[in-house]
Amino acid sequence: MNYSQLRQSPEQPWRQSTSISGRDRERSRQNPCPVTTWFWMSSDTPARRGFSLIELLVVIAVIGILVALILPAVQSAREAARRTKCLNNLRQFGLAFHSYHDNYDQFPPVYVAVRNSVLPHFIGVPGPIDDANIHTYAEFLLPYLEESGIYNRINFQEPYFSPADLSGLGLGNYTADNQSVMATPLSVFLCPSAPRDVNPHDDVWEDVSPGVPFRTGGNDYGPSSGVSRASGGLLSFAPPQATGIAQGVLTNDFPSNGLGDVTDGVTHTALMWEIAGRPDLWQLNKKVGVTNGGGWADIKNSENWFSGSSADGATIPGPCAINCTNEVESGTYSFHPGGVHVLLCDGSVQFLNENLDIGLFVNLVTAKGGTTPDAF
Repeated sequence: MNYSQLRQSPEQPWRQSTSISGRDRERSRQNPCPVTTWFWMSSDTPARRGFSLIELLVVIAVIGILVALILPAVQSAREAARRTKCLNNLRQFGLAFHSYHDNYDQFPPVYVAVRNSVLPHFIGVPGPIDDANIHTYAEFLLPYLEESGIYNRINFQEPYFSPADLSGLGLGNYTADNQSVMATPLSVFLCPSAPRDVNPHDDVWEDVSPGVPFRTGGNDYGPSSGVSRASGGLLSFAPPQATGIAQGVLTNDFPSNGLGDVTDGVTHTALMWEIAGRPDLWQLNKKVGVTNGGGWADIKNSENWFSGSSADGATIPGPCAINCTNEVESGTYSFHPGGVHVLLCDGSVQFLNENLDIGLFVNLVTAKGGTTPDAF
């Protein structure tokens, strides 16, 4: 069989690809075997194979392991950043308290109000009339927290919850629009680690009847006012202390307290604590209801007399003061693993272990207990 017959044979298993110039054609007449490129086209060539099921499962398992290893590290880094921001918020409060002290030679009063025959006996200071023109420490600190614009919008001639007509209670008819100011969320009052469904939120001042509704921006911090004398509370678990142990620095009992009144030492006495997550009520990282004191413009946040709770946060008072519950005036609370931040009277911020000795906690809260806490 010659070359031309081979090309024309229907039974040949070859296919030819050529590119032949005129000069090559002349050579092909002389040489029946020109330079060509041949490709074997066989029906037995195997098809390209994909991943098997086992291989896919192995890849998925490896990815899952990598995610399990990396995700906690990412979450830990994010929490570290949130915790740093929370710490810096308290440092800003420390600077604000000290700046106020420099100007007035005292810390700001936790709130102002005058009681006579209408307001309850635990509200404000006694006077010839009832004056419900209530304002809190947070408002007085605003210029020192770089919030002068908010401060200048407040009408200090009428209460923070105005407009409200309380003339039926023998009080005033307040018409100023302070509510639109108090409803402003301010980042310095918020810890990034604390969950918050709404901000601002609605609340009610319940010290008069009927209660007075108001709206306020959130607040994850609160003054250190003292230790509750409630039976079964923190004082029952603390070692004996000097007379006057109960009071802290920021209390309506001593509205003009200053650094000179902190006889236990400014480096050993708390000024402000994390009490995060309110108005939601939390018990051991479980949201179980609502509570008061969650606003920066809220009289229920202006004093915190710590009574403690049970270890599960469900019963008040009790021996637990850190991270058991954020219920109003029970204890301190944060969403940081293992502890809570505290601002001391010297302006420094410490992170306290949630297993801190109760006696040491009490010593930190009180300002004139005659004790100096051990290192913490």
